[in-house]
Amino acid sequence: MARALVDTGAIVALVNRADRFHDQAAAWFQNFRGQLLSTEPVITESAYVLAASPEHQRAALLWVQRARVAGILQVVALEDHAALARIMSKYADLPCDYADASLIWLAEKTGVLQIATIDQGDFSVYRVRGRRRFRILIA
Repeated sequence: MARALVDTGAIVALVNRADRFHDQAAAWFQNFRGQLLSTEPVITESAYVLAASPEHQRAALLWVQRARVAGILQVVALEDHAALARIMSKYADLPCDYADASLIWLAEKTGVLQIATIDQGDFSVYRVRGRRRFRILIA
């Protein structure tokens, strides 16, 4: 089964029709068949980014809930905050935020390198276990 990580920008683009990446995100989510993985920091960041539009914020949270209930999305609990701090320090020059660090940690834990993100700049730089690159799925 295909598995992919889900980043904030992909969720925001999916629910906000005015987002310049909406069409790409909507098409990708519609066509993806498999398991999606994310973290609570990504969900929190998505709600924060969409805070200016309560309608979009609610839509994002409802999408997360429906995807979880349908078994399409698994929101993985963070287990090692010290590892997140190390990841954030490693990429401090970007800077790497909490949500990004949580996805790098999740990639290291699961081996999943495919990521639904519009953040090509950062995720093209981040590495998993030193050398492995993310495969960005929304562009």
